[in-house]
Amino acid sequence: MHTELVARCGIAAGRTVEWIAALMESSDGLGDDLVGHYKAPYLMQLAGRPRQARLLLDDIAARFQQSNCDFLSGPHLRTADPVLAGYPAYMTGWIAMAAHKVGRFDLSLPAWRFLQRFWSHDPPGFTLQPRPNPAATEPDDDGGPAGAVLELLTCAHLGLVSLYLGELERARGAASTLQRFLDLQPSPSSRFYLRMTPEERLQTEFPAEAAGLHVVDAGQPGQAWFFLGYPMAFLCRLNQATGEPVPLATARAYGVFAEACAPRMVGEPLAHKVAWGCAELAAATGDTAPRSLSVAIVRQLLKDQNADGTWLPEAPLSTRIDQSVEIAIWLLEVSALG
Repeated sequence: MHTELVARCGIAAGRTVEWIAALMESSDGLGDDLVGHYKAPYLMQLAGRPRQARLLLDDIAARFQQSNCDFLSGPHLRTADPVLAGYPAYMTGWIAMAAHKVGRFDLSLPAWRFLQRFWSHDPPGFTLQPRPNPAATEPDDDGGPAGAVLELLTCAHLGLVSLYLGELERARGAASTLQRFLDLQPSPSSRFYLRMTPEERLQTEFPAEAAGLHVVDAGQPGQAWFFLGYPMAFLCRLNQATGEPVPLATARAYGVFAEACAPRMVGEPLAHKVAWGCAELAAATGDTAPRSLSVAIVRQLLKDQNADGTWLPEAPLSTRIDQSVEIAIWLLEVSALG
């Protein structure tokens, strides 16, 4: 990445950091829903603001941490965001990583205990819903069946959390499931299905209105492109941690599908994780195609940023916080890879 583009990434992320810092000082802060809080400590730590990262984690602990080591916006309410509510490990995983980065082990280790409930031994990987807690005296409101489906984003996300917590065997298990997703795709050049049963069968049938969370269609705009970016980034980091070549080969295969999506993906903000994943892949392999795709997405993200440091100006404030913080994180991560 050119020096000029690296500098622009830093400036853009800095605008977002200042916007979040100002919100922290405002009367409403980052809002009453966990969705406005859970990524912000990661951004502040990455941006060299450890004090603010700790203050945000203090607030999260005081307001949202539960006795079962999970985090909820309120009694029986994970979040009012209908999509995130269906991914019960996602927000807790972000908090666990940020807390571990800044040494708040009183948050990261209990969170990891909760996240281990999403682990599947056979097949190895992470499930969309947690297993019932055998130690609980009452059923969990968000608990799922023991045979809950394996899900692509959850496998990649909790695979990365596993790396942060030093759980290499679980990270390897998540990587093997990500390879299995590739192996099972019936139309690997055009459609990528995102959920798998415990019997290792892809879920290819679902209500039409739920398609966006079940499949990425390379031929259509408006897809949830971020599903493709996280596996690439996690697999590259697993390769870095272990020196094993298989995760890198799997990451390259995800990169090939991402490149097939590029004509419709580059101009859309939900490509942000692909910019990160492709940058990790290019750094690990020296391949030019993922680097070019990452740069194209980054340039579009920079173009689309608002003057106040945010993206998605028409979205509700909680969504603007969530997505703006995440895009700023990826701009910093990508620029650090050069």
